[in-house]
Amino acid sequence: MVEIWNWARTYSCRPRLYFEPKSVESLQEILKIINENQWKFRIIGCGHSPSSLALSDEVLISMKYFDQIIEINLEDKFVHCQSGVLIKSLNEILPSKNLSLPVQGSVSSLTIGGVISTGTHGSGIQFATLSSYVRSICLMKLNGNIVQYDRNDRDNEDLFRCLTCSLGTFGILLSISIDLTDLFYLELTQHQLKFDDFLNHLSVHISSSDHFRYMWFPHTQSGIAYHLQRRSPTIPLRKENLFQRIYSSIRHRIIGYHLLEIFFYISLYFPRFVRWINRFYLNFQGQNHHQISRCDHLFNFDCLFRQYANEWAIPIEETVSCLVKLEEFIERNYFVHFPIEIRFGRSETSSFLSPSFQRETCWINTVAYRPFGFEHRQHRKYFEEFERICFEHSGRPHWAKEHSLTYSELSRLYPQWNLFHQYRRKFDPTNLLINSCLEKIFLQHE
Repeated sequence: MVEIWNWARTYSCRPRLYFEPKSVESLQEILKIINENQWKFRIIGCGHSPSSLALSDEVLISMKYFDQIIEINLEDKFVHCQSGVLIKSLNEILPSKNLSLPVQGSVSSLTIGGVISTGTHGSGIQFATLSSYVRSICLMKLNGNIVQYDRNDRDNEDLFRCLTCSLGTFGILLSISIDLTDLFYLELTQHQLKFDDFLNHLSVHISSSDHFRYMWFPHTQSGIAYHLQRRSPTIPLRKENLFQRIYSSIRHRIIGYHLLEIFFYISLYFPRFVRWINRFYLNFQGQNHHQISRCDHLFNFDCLFRQYANEWAIPIEETVSCLVKLEEFIERNYFVHFPIEIRFGRSETSSFLSPSFQRETCWINTVAYRPFGFEHRQHRKYFEEFERICFEHSGRPHWAKEHSLTYSELSRLYPQWNLFHQYRRKFDPTNLLINSCLEKIFLQHE
């Protein structure tokens, strides 16, 4: 029996049956067997999600071989690709066509189907989640029928808004068409910024660049501001010489990764050491820095080693109040790993279950490292309080990360929750696509 782990090795499953189909016909045969036995199943991509959302102990289907780019339309600027295509693959192919995804998250080792299904986002008050840029979806329903859904189809407008962020609960995504934009570079300006200054001038920071991100270092009263401005791809990029590459390797891999992992391992036994670690790495990483590079090279960054993760989306007007309360708790009660990543996104209406649905959003992501894969529960009290504070500020959890909310709580946070639920039950009346993670979200009220 195969054992499947997520990237952080915080969740695993031992499915009774595990499939890696290579054709539509194979998928249809698998669905026939599943329906005959009424087995529950899930679809998995890269398994990067720090939750059990994509796992199943009954049947698990990997889309790793559905990795073909079907069309890159240069005139209308969209790409049509199978759902198992990796974001990093698009990042290598699209620039050769002078095109790019409109926005990206921090990680590119994800499938296009996964990022669409969970509302993956980047940062920038003018930009929404990747789900909002979907033009069409080709879905295999549970009976094996294949149906194409388009955002311009007025007869299925509400259904399309369910499919674009569905948590994988309507069927199997075969392919997706998503909007593109002209290729662009990013100009990064990075500097240390006091936490109070960040809060006091929040609107200025959010609006002064295309993509603003703040990395807060708890216990230091400070953090690092990243301002990213879109630039023409005609600007020549500076290449590092041999000495610079060696220096960069020592700095980022030896000090910024391996030494950090040793430090956090020590802190498991001496928790107060975390405060020193945060101060040291704020100064180490927080030097003023300027760089111009291809957009995905600066959107993405190294998530380092295994970690627990918890991320929430709060209304942007609640940002200051929420973060002030969080800081009060952190300083009074806990030793929190850096960084707390704070990003921003525009309001959207194209996905009913997008955490940014009908409101401009502040995304707050916090982590607890697992040095050398060490399992611990030192973060639990902090994560629980973090969730409580965010929920008090009308926060919605990131679907791909762990959270404790149930149906009754989530139904109050999403205006079209009941409509989504009605459509989902039509597509999956016997809940074959509902695993233990999704039971609390969709079934606990029944």
